[in-house]
Amino acid sequence: MDQIDRQLLAALQRDAEISHAVLAKAVGLSNAGVHKRLARLRSKGYVQRTSALLDRSKLGLDLLGFMLVTFHTNLRYENQNALRTAVAGIPQVLECYTVTGTSDAILKIAVRDHAELRDLLQTLAQSQDVIDRVQTCIVLDEFKTGPDLPLPELPQDRSDATEAAVNRRD
Repeated sequence: MDQIDRQLLAALQRDAEISHAVLAKAVGLSNAGVHKRLARLRSKGYVQRTSALLDRSKLGLDLLGFMLVTFHTNLRYENQNALRTAVAGIPQVLECYTVTGTSDAILKIAVRDHAELRDLLQTLAQSQDVIDRVQTCIVLDEFKTGPDLPLPELPQDRSDATEAAVNRRD
């Protein structure tokens, strides 16, 4: 991972549909060089997938919120599996994390309205019996959103250093 790789990743985060020609001009490589680097970054798992970021409000998903979930018996493995299974079939759950602190899990949700929120809570409660309590937080304003990750200087392993020397010729 070198500075050019970070520039490519940053550009992809801004616009995943950016052409290789535009990328090549921006980073000073040939189209083929950009293609090779992007293929390598994908094969090494730096780029997990490419997806479209949709506008929730235009799709009628006007309520964005978070559910703070507390289990009956804290972070037992069975609880995590039950929650994982439950949320896998609920499209309104956008993200789910087990966490430290007073809650055991946090779910990010998007629903049309309060009725759909109520139905989601009932579905979640009926889908398993490990949840003790759910606290719902509705988002009032969004100030910063998006999937972009910061791209700090990353350590190079020896294989990356060797590849970097080869890639400089691209």
